[in-house]
Amino acid sequence: MTAFGSRYTALSISVLTVLALAGVMTAARLAHANGPQGHGGAVEPPTRFERFVVGACSPCVKETHPISTLTVAPIKLPPFPRTPTAQLTRPVEVAVEVLRAYPLGQPSRRLLALRIAAWVATGASGQVYRLAEGVLDEDEVGPLVAAMGEISRTIQMSPSHTAGETVEVDFHGGSLRVGAIRQRGDTVAYVQGGDIATLGVRAVWDIPTTVYLPVTDLPALANAVGQAASKIQTLRGAQ
Repeated sequence: MTAFGSRYTALSISVLTVLALAGVMTAARLAHANGPQGHGGAVEPPTRFERFVVGACSPCVKETHPISTLTVAPIKLPPFPRTPTAQLTRPVEVAVEVLRAYPLGQPSRRLLALRIAAWVATGASGQVYRLAEGVLDEDEVGPLVAAMGEISRTIQMSPSHTAGETVEVDFHGGSLRVGAIRQRGDTVAYVQGGDIATLGVRAVWDIPTTVYLPVTDLPALANAVGQAASKIQTLRGAQ
């Protein structure tokens, strides 16, 4: 099987033995995770890159630079709470890309970002649909690479023997979350995309668009993201 950072980077370890208390504490930590969300209740995109594209780049040149497409074969998930039997995931393709945008004729005003998107087969030959997508600003990409190595080591050393006890380690920023979870001795890594304030207060297994992969495959993902970081540096220096 082949599988696969910053003003605000979060690497957190949470033991979720008392779910209600953990939910309250996590909600407090994440309340300002993405900074101000505009005035009058208007929600802004979670990354500088997306806010730039929407509000300060017109006419705008937008580029997508593919880095790597990683295939994740089906894996057996741990016996998560309220799940009667172990579940088998579907095969997923994970695309790692670098995004660049600048106003037409003004390449020096460029902004860059990382995007990770997951696609799943629908059953029909050749048909796939996007399961999840997350975007991360360029200055958070390096810390993400470093965090993935620590996540892999930490989760595999963390004991989890008590029935129902869960240990989780994650990195989140922008609209991207990467982490690993240990449930009664079983471990699995995951990738999520979307509203981090929502994702962070819900159990991983309660998010239907979560993409799972073996913890041992996190180094492959980190390698792809590392290649993206190198590409960002190249594009940052280009005019």
